Amino acid sequence: MTDRSKLLLAMDAGATKTVLRIATPSGDVLAESRGGPANIATSVEQAAKSMEGALRHAIQAAGLPEDVLHNGEVKWIAAAGAAGAEVVGRPEKLKALLPYLTIFDVRTDAYTSCLGAHNGADGAIVAIGTGTVGYAICGDRNHRVGGWGFPQSDEGGGARIGLAAVRHMLAASDGRIEESDLFIAVRHHLQELGADPMTWSVGASAADFAVLAPIVLKTAKNGCEAAVKLLEKAGQDIASLVETLLKKDGFSEMKVAFTGGLAVELLPWCPQTVRDKTVSCQGTSLDGAMRVAMERASMM
Repeated sequence: MTDRSKLLLAMDAGATKTVLRIATPSGDVLAESRGGPANIATSVEQAAKSMEGALRHAIQAAGLPEDVLHNGEVKWIAAAGAAGAEVVGRPEKLKALLPYLTIFDVRTDAYTSCLGAHNGADGAIVAIGTGTVGYAICGDRNHRVGGWGFPQSDEGGGARIGLAAVRHMLAASDGRIEESDLFIAVRHHLQELGADPMTWSVGASAADFAVLAPIVLKTAKNGCEAAVKLLEKAGQDIASLVETLLKKDGFSEMKVAFTGGLAVELLPWCPQTVRDKTVSCQGTSLDGAMRVAMERASMM
């Protein structure tokens, strides 16, 4: 029977969901589960709640005792790739809320995504979803570009594309620019939500704006020039991330893996010079977090 006195716990903790995996020190997966949002920059308390909820589901799926978190029979070696981990003090607050984890290594989700994408080898990523971030690992050196939040950063991501679409719709509604298929599509979508298109964006979140990105992609594919221009701008923003990411000494020859929900859709809008540098992802942020947990376990 497998010794379960020491177990590994890996988490991919993002703005919309938590993905969690329990494994043995040799890497045999016992269970996986999902939980709610876990951006520790937004709310450490919510992140801890989502993580613990997912963990309890995984414990049940693995056939472990219900009180295994507190009975002292298992040493938990945990690692998380967490959105918002770059905010000073947040990882420490998260650890304090989950004290039953014997070791808890909290990294940025960009780090674990990069580690997973290149199967532990040196390499770079650009993650494109609601936001964007570039990250590269070269030996013991890391380099990050962008990903500082919406609307002040995250250029080329879904939220910024959605914001640009709303600005276009508002300007066309005012008569400042000509109406377009994009104007019609965005306005119609907001009306279907039961909202006033002219005031919908007041108080809207990054996730709310990102929902409009597929509308821009669809209208661009249908030949709308206004939508095409927005996506060309997003492609240039992503290219800027890649160029800056690879400027650093020792990073220039790296290949780049594109990750995130919008990566496949937006890569064709990037310049050919960017596409020539791309490689396929070999793993996920969860795989990267498991690598960190295994490394920490090997030190015990």
